[in-house]
Amino acid sequence: MAVKFAQHVDIDASPDNVWALISDPAKWPLWIEQLEHVSGMAAAQQGATFQWRHGNESGSGVVLGVDKGSFVLKLETRLGNEQRTHTFDIDKSGGFLGIGGNDSRVRYTYEYDPPGGVLGDFVAGGNPADSLRVKHTLDKLKQLAESLSRKG
Repeated sequence: MAVKFAQHVDIDASPDNVWALISDPAKWPLWIEQLEHVSGMAAAQQGATFQWRHGNESGSGVVLGVDKGSFVLKLETRLGNEQRTHTFDIDKSGGFLGIGGNDSRVRYTYEYDPPGGVLGDFVAGGNPADSLRVKHTLDKLKQLAESLSRKG
């Protein structure tokens, strides 16, 4: 059974501007905490593969889905036999009661199947390191998107 860590962040930037960051593999190392370096892929297209590195770890990945109309990107990263799924979903926040505003709400869902069966699920589900990874990734994305939005 997969464990899931999901959080969201509101970003003061348009969904189009946030999508430009999320869908550009060259920008992933700037905000996805687990991907210090990405190579082998020029564009995020369904089925495209890439290599990644984080510290002393390196692995591969694949784009599982890209929906430009709904602003959804789904990636899978692999390290040995471990697979992790990363889903980024952007909604327009719409300001107060959905009126006005040009903000984005980004949801990040990080999932994997830990070893160890039910006990592994229980331990991983309470893992603060993974929860912090999700939070830090969203914080970095927010900071980068808002910084670029102010410059643009």
